[in-house]
Amino acid sequence: MGFPNNYSKKSLLNEFNRNEINSFLSKNINKNLLNINYWNQKLIITNYDKNKNQNFEEAFINLFFLTKNNKEKNLDLKKYFIVNYDYFSEKNKKIIIDNYN
Repeated sequence: MGFPNNYSKKSLLNEFNRNEINSFLSKNINKNLLNINYWNQKLIITNYDKNKNQNFEEAFINLFFLTKNNKEKNLDLKKYFIVNYDYFSEKNKKIIIDNYN
């Protein structure tokens, strides 16, 4: 996200910047599939357009599973899920609830 393009310093309020960063992240998905920071970045970026972007739920679920051993982060995600329950699809609600323990 840093050198050489300095994506970490670009504003996420600008839709072009979000699309550019999301494109960059998508190119590296195979390399970063099990990287918590990757899914956290993806979740933050897709959160800005969660009504337009279905990738938000994918990023949320992947981050949810990867943080099972990080109780603090997992608890934050559980709280977020409860507050935003209506925004998730029925299929993804079931996946999250089945693994909510």
